[in-house]
Amino acid sequence: MTTYYKSLLGGLLIAFLATATPILAVNNSLSNLNFSGFNSNPERDTIIIKFGKNSQIVLYIDNKKDLEKISQYDINQMLKDLNMSISEMDDSTKVLTIEDETGSKYLTDTTIIITKIEPQTDWDDDEWDSYSSDNERSKKKYNPRSQFYFNIDIGLDNYLEDGKFPSGNAPYAVNPIGSWYWAFGPTFRTHLVGAFFMDLGVNAALNVYRFDDPRTRLNKTPTGVDFVLDNSAVDFEKSKLSTWHIQAKAIPMVSLGSKKRNGWRLWNNVDKGFRFGVGPYAGYRIWSRTKYIYRDNGDKKKDKNKGNFLLNDVRYGLRGQIGIRGVDLFIEYDMSNMFQDNSGAPVLQRMQFGITL
Repeated sequence: MTTYYKSLLGGLLIAFLATATPILAVNNSLSNLNFSGFNSNPERDTIIIKFGKNSQIVLYIDNKKDLEKISQYDINQMLKDLNMSISEMDDSTKVLTIEDETGSKYLTDTTIIITKIEPQTDWDDDEWDSYSSDNERSKKKYNPRSQFYFNIDIGLDNYLEDGKFPSGNAPYAVNPIGSWYWAFGPTFRTHLVGAFFMDLGVNAALNVYRFDDPRTRLNKTPTGVDFVLDNSAVDFEKSKLSTWHIQAKAIPMVSLGSKKRNGWRLWNNVDKGFRFGVGPYAGYRIWSRTKYIYRDNGDKKKDKNKGNFLLNDVRYGLRGQIGIRGVDLFIEYDMSNMFQDNSGAPVLQRMQFGITL
């Protein structure tokens, strides 16, 4: 090595030891510090600084220009950054690289600012619980308070007299298979708290009562209404009473199978779990009609009569719902009488049950 290189390198070592010693002394004994000789290749001289048992710093110097540049860098700051970064690494990190694209990060007159950036990981349920409040908006988006559905109820209907279905001898007894119930309309599920939500809806409901005896006639008279049997010499086929109501429901529901995340119950996923509820409904009659089908001398005839038949315009009662996954069952029971008081008609309470699609 030339005399110039040796003198400049000696000065660098003294400056390096003055800056590096405070850092080296933190974790290593200076009594273990020693130097190895120079590389015999003048174009690539090597300095090896050994400390501790198995640690060393290796400097490769290719030329005079590089030697002059390295003396401008704060090696002490490099070691501080390296020590800090190593102490923050996890067990999976094998290699630590300090990069400086601009070439000015470790100049002796440069202020060093280090910002730690956490790596992106896949979050499990426990990590979700510690998610910061900055993401409250995304949580609310993921858990909307209300959801819209369009439901169709399909089922059968009947009515009770003194808590029992009318006997077959009664002219107003209905055919349980031929009496259908249909209802359709929008439903809004609104979250209350925890696993509780409210099922709110408005629908149009059609009740079709097919009387068991096709001779049955419902007649409105000046004194009231009567159920009578027609004894005409014709072939009777069907006798029906149909009504339309506009009605609303408000059913408190409980979802037992919904999941929880961030302290929020994912109640909007209730279709994946078991749910049940009971609540009121009320409706207003907008249309009613009787229809009789018979054959007279082989000719098929239909008699249709519209009217209120002294039916109560307002109906109200309780609705029960139970469901699991994508299937819901319902039952409705009118607490109001089907016919008006003092109408001469039997005291009947309607009921309907079926499935919700």
